[in-house]
Amino acid sequence: MTGAALTVSEIFVHLAVSVQLLTRVFYVVLMIRIVASFFPPRTEGAWNWIAGLSVRLTEPVLGPIRRRIPLMGMLDLSPLIGFFLVDIAGFLLRTLFLYLARF
Repeated sequence: MTGAALTVSEIFVHLAVSVQLLTRVFYVVLMIRIVASFFPPRTEGAWNWIAGLSVRLTEPVLGPIRRRIPLMGMLDLSPLIGFFLVDIAGFLLRTLFLYLARF
C-alpha cells in the first residue's frame, strides 16, 4: 500500500466539505423546481426530464413541509422553508464535523 492513510481529522474535514457541496447542489435543484413551477414543460424533452428530476429530488424535503404548512392563497411557502431548514441542517452538520476534526 503506497498511499498515505487519511487521519480521522481529515475525514471529518472532508465530510464537512461534502455537506457544504450537497447543500449547494440541493439549492440549485430546488431553484430549478421553482422555475419549473412557473414554466412547466410542454413537450417531452430535456426540460421535462430536468423538471421531473428536480421534483423527485426535492419532494422528500418539501412533501412533509407542505403537509404541515397550509397554502397561503396560491402561494406555496414550502420551498422557502425548505431552503431555511436545509441551510440550518447543513450548518449544524458542518459545524459538528469541523468540531470533531479538531480532536
